[in-house]
Amino acid sequence: MTTVNSYLKIFIALYVLVNPLEGLPVFLAGTETLDARLRLSIGRTAAISVTCIMLVALAVGRGVLALFNISIADFMTGGGIIIFLIGLKMVLGPSAAAGSSQPMNEVELRGFGIVPLGTPLLAGPGVISAVIVYATKGPTGQGNTAIDYLLLSAIIVAVGFATAVALRAAGSLNRILGKTGIEVSTRISGILVAAIAIGMITQGIQQTFPMLTRS
Repeated sequence: MTTVNSYLKIFIALYVLVNPLEGLPVFLAGTETLDARLRLSIGRTAAISVTCIMLVALAVGRGVLALFNISIADFMTGGGIIIFLIGLKMVLGPSAAAGSSQPMNEVELRGFGIVPLGTPLLAGPGVISAVIVYATKGPTGQGNTAIDYLLLSAIIVAVGFATAVALRAAGSLNRILGKTGIEVSTRISGILVAAIAIGMITQGIQQTFPMLTRS
């Protein structure tokens, strides 16, 4: 049960970090003149981009840390600080990206689903940092087995699918929640992100200074 809860926590953490709601204003502004079919295609491209970025981070994250001789404790602390700042920005808002979005021409739309929507807006440094941390420490902090990697990959695919569903429902969500509702949801998500980041920072500091955990 503990392992199941750990995997569920990872899914929630990654999905909250990706936070499709924060990308909705940019997505809607950039595709407002398009027909539904093309809008859905761009949403799928963004979700696939997010999934691929996280899978690459999962596959090579440990190797990158080893190459630069970075300990997982150091990365957890640094990554936690980055994620905390992202959460703080989400809470304080408003999103600068959302405010600067403009309708795009056909040439710009070709890569819109990848940049800036897929990355850095959805799969930014906070998401990448979190994936590398999970790839290194595992669901319970004891490292990963082959099965763990398989399950983490499945979680990443599930997060990508959930992102695609959210973008597909962008029009409906915008009508239901409105601008105020989306902003409120983003701020609540920011609090969750900040709490997750504090946990990562705490674990990193405890691993770096184990004497702090001694009674």
